[in-house]
Amino acid sequence: MAIGKGKRFKVFTRDKFACQYCGMTSPYVILHVDHVIPQSRGGTDELANLITACLACNIGKSNNRLGK
Repeated sequence: MAIGKGKRFKVFTRDKFACQYCGMTSPYVILHVDHVIPQSRGGTDELANLITACLACNIGKSNNRLGK
């Protein structure tokens, strides 16, 4: 199930609209909401498990965890 717009906005706001992996900010990159612990490995949609990631950082990591 997709993450709702309200929760997505809360994550972006909390993370100051910046990728938490590389630091790039909107509007210079496309931002996604990423799961710190992937859903395929038991991660949830709780705010504590969601993080802002740019397209480049998020797409390449698949269901692996990346360090901050």
